[in-house]
Amino acid sequence: MCSFRRLAPTGLITLPKFRESLGLLGLFGKLLAESLFYAFDYDNDGYLNVVDFTRAVLIMLIGSDKRRLELSFRILQTPSRQEAGTISLKEGDAPDEPPGIDLKSFTRIVNDIRTTRNVLTGQSVPNPTPEHVDNVFKKNSSLCIDGVARITQHDFERAVHCSKEFVELMGAPCSVYAVEASLVAGNAPVEVSPACRPFTKCGSEDFNIRRQRTYINRTTKHRRRHHDSDTDESLPLKAQGITRPWLSPRRGLAVYFGHERWNDVINVMVGLGLTARKENGDVTRELEPADFTDKLTLSILPDTISGLMPSLKFVEHDDGHQFQLDDDPNKIIFTEHAPLVFKRLRKLMNLSEDAYIQSVGPEHLVGNMMLGNLSTLSELLSEGNSGALFYFTANGRLVLKTVTRQTAEFVQRWLPSYYNHTRENPQTLITRLAGLFSITQCKKGGSTTYFIIMNNVFYSSVAIHRRYDLKGSWVGRSVPLHERKDHTVALKDLDMVELEEFMELSEDRSRALFDTLQRDVDFLSKSMLMDYSLLLGIHYRSISEDDVNWQQDPDPRQMSCFMGKNRDRLYFVGLIDVLTEWDVRKRLEYAWRRLRTFNNPGVSCTPPERYAERFISFMKRRVA
Repeated sequence: MCSFRRLAPTGLITLPKFRESLGLLGLFGKLLAESLFYAFDYDNDGYLNVVDFTRAVLIMLIGSDKRRLELSFRILQTPSRQEAGTISLKEGDAPDEPPGIDLKSFTRIVNDIRTTRNVLTGQSVPNPTPEHVDNVFKKNSSLCIDGVARITQHDFERAVHCSKEFVELMGAPCSVYAVEASLVAGNAPVEVSPACRPFTKCGSEDFNIRRQRTYINRTTKHRRRHHDSDTDESLPLKAQGITRPWLSPRRGLAVYFGHERWNDVINVMVGLGLTARKENGDVTRELEPADFTDKLTLSILPDTISGLMPSLKFVEHDDGHQFQLDDDPNKIIFTEHAPLVFKRLRKLMNLSEDAYIQSVGPEHLVGNMMLGNLSTLSELLSEGNSGALFYFTANGRLVLKTVTRQTAEFVQRWLPSYYNHTRENPQTLITRLAGLFSITQCKKGGSTTYFIIMNNVFYSSVAIHRRYDLKGSWVGRSVPLHERKDHTVALKDLDMVELEEFMELSEDRSRALFDTLQRDVDFLSKSMLMDYSLLLGIHYRSISEDDVNWQQDPDPRQMSCFMGKNRDRLYFVGLIDVLTEWDVRKRLEYAWRRLRTFNNPGVSCTPPERYAERFISFMKRRVA
């Protein structure tokens, strides 16, 4: 793994180097770093070699339930092993390992998780009372042969599956995290890690929570820089194989410690959590013009001097504050643009503030790592040819996408119109924007990264079996035949025609869909925007393995998901990539395309009004 070579040029990772690789988590979570390191070090030699590191990371990323539970128990057992003096002894020389986790070690783990979580979130939630910790411990431990109560491997597995109190003390969420359907080969069942599994009725505790999958349904889309996909010769790049992800690791499967962008992801999660918890005054008042240009700016700085324990120093700054980028290289400057406006937009998309914080913040980061699970981090780091990076939240509901400064400035200018359109058209299919942010890192010479947060069109309780990226154009709008077998690859306009695929809708549903589409496209055209797509996902009843009531229609007020007229398909739709302006660059590209293609009307780059007409015309021809 290239991350290992970056961490250990000599081939071995020491504990200090491993703690450094964890970034903020290593600085504040001493027990976390030690627990992970010694759990990975199976031969107890005090170093991690490439086999140790790679094995542990792969288990945390794609391991089976059994392997993750084994690793998780070993992580949590570290304090007990330290107490027994077996950490530093070579295999074969060490006495018997302690058979489990005693109360003292369990209490230390619980308190360290809570303390580290408080540091990352800027909160002051007190540690659980000793009585509560003792009570949970007693419910989930066994009396060992030496007369000492301990949580054994068997006790631990049962507690993870059955005890809500236990999982909460570990700092992990008590809800289902999203499953990536694209990683499942053939008809293999989807496996959910124990740290992410809903509770079932077990023992003396009764959790009446339905076990239902939630899918991220990521889409593999190929784009060439400058939209060269319009040319005949520019076929999409070959999709990387995904049926054996452990044999051919894709860039972007996950962001983990040692990854080149690990620190960036942690910093973003901390900043998002802080701004999301910030009060914005009277959130019920009418918005004013100043709300659309308002900013919330925080500086985040590790404080390793004051106090007995390292902490994070959070300072809120007035708009217009001038920062000195050379005063501390570890300083992070995090800015949320138009915070009150986006809070209203999140409400319009039925995203509560609690759900938003749980999606983007670091609340469950440490607890999930202690439970051998990395899925609380942004799931996907996928780099497109435009240079944009896409991060999926662990629950799959939201997507973070980096944008250029010019795009960020356009979003700020466009925001009043977008807000009014979204408020007046609650069924709009246009991408739901949930936030606009920028982060400046002094360590990188003051470089600033801008990113938006938006909804994931395919976030659902069913897998997407086929997907299309439709523009209404036809020059270069197909994918190679061998890529059609990969259901995560978005097929294009000509593929839909060749496959004779139609959206089979009832007359009422078709009318409602095109009423909404027409309003949205008219709005985008008036905003001088083009090159957007309809992202269409299809779930087929004939190959469905999910729990679907095919006799019940989805909420008719929700245009993004609807049932086929023969009740054999579910459709998911959304308008994406809506931020391309018809500017001077696009006008020049349009002129060049006309010359190169002999005025072919099927190129994607075309004026907004004409683009809209062609788009609607194509969509109507694909409805049966």
